[in-house]
Amino acid sequence: MRTIIINSSNYVSGTYNTFLYTLPSSTKFNVGDTVGVASIAIYNSTFNITAARGNNTIQIIWNANTSVTYTLTFSDGYYSVSDINFFIQSFCITNKLYMTDTNGDNVYFVELVTNAPRYSVQLNCYALPTTAQATTLGYSIPSGASWTAPATASTPQLVLYNTFSSLIGFATGTFPSSIQTTTQTSLSTTVPVISPIDSYNVTCNLINSPLSIPNNTLFSLPLTVGLGSLITLSPAQIVFNDIAPNVYNQILVKFYDQLFNELKLNDFQVTLTLAIKSSTEL
Repeated sequence: MRTIIINSSNYVSGTYNTFLYTLPSSTKFNVGDTVGVASIAIYNSTFNITAARGNNTIQIIWNANTSVTYTLTFSDGYYSVSDINFFIQSFCITNKLYMTDTNGDNVYFVELVTNAPRYSVQLNCYALPTTAQATTLGYSIPSGASWTAPATASTPQLVLYNTFSSLIGFATGTFPSSIQTTTQTSLSTTVPVISPIDSYNVTCNLINSPLSIPNNTLFSLPLTVGLGSLITLSPAQIVFNDIAPNVYNQILVKFYDQLFNELKLNDFQVTLTLAIKSSTEL
């Protein structure tokens, strides 16, 4: 049995998921030769919200004296529900879409939180008060804001698109569906999938398996750790795949998600040990 180690030195710059190992010399593989993964170490470094996935925008309809729609665009990153809520609040601060109370604390009117007992994400939309209601509550609009209080208490609305809404378990749409005068709470209707990637699938150009789709699938690595943590796996028994008989100069390895969408790895520190067994070995 022979071993080949593929690591960050084999990363193909700019591809984000491809590693190329050049063999010392052209190598002929015969019928019955096989390859398998002896071990792998790779960091969980893929983001859940990216422009490439198309899940990086939402909208807020700010129903003050005049309704204005704002588009929020997330930078590529890995966001928890609390991170998403923080991003929304930061956007509201930048655009002065909030009020302050008598203590000088900010009061926000759109909120996303985790509802652990319900295994859900909860959206709270609080009604913007009228001028009279704000005075009673001790709320004030920040200096420089472009809006004034509505004539009737009105909730802001959050517009969710399909590629984003699935992250938090909501359907595509506007929440609440119409302007309301009191606090509106919505719960996710499907299981939130805050991490759309649950495994790394590895392909290799040595393989041509008629039973696999794609036919060069080598290995599947489940993500068992959080973002930034090292995933290591050394199978007790190597699963060998038939090598397509041919002469090879290079070994090409690529990483995909569980649906075979190309991954964008942000950390290329990878150590992949391939075991190659000749048909002549017992």
